[in-house]
Amino acid sequence: MPRPLRLVIRFMVLAGATAAVAYGLLAWQHREFSLVGVWLVDNDWRLHPVHFLVIGIGLIPPAMWDIFTLDAHAEGRRADEHSGGDSGGK
Repeated sequence: MPRPLRLVIRFMVLAGATAAVAYGLLAWQHREFSLVGVWLVDNDWRLHPVHFLVIGIGLIPPAMWDIFTLDAHAEGRRADEHSGGDSGGK
């Protein structure tokens, strides 16, 4: 997969995770931070805002890690191109 497309996908995941965290916090605040119904069986199998919060928090670190590693690899390739591509020292 081309690098720009991978980067766009990672940024979309990051945006979705941030939206899930924001929705989770706002919806949970609307419920006055109540933990009633966190378990699906207690809540007629409906999602609680904490579920969105957990999913969003869980997706942010891997998305950020992928973005940083893609950027670091790009920097390394640019440095090799500027130095003439001689990375072996032969």
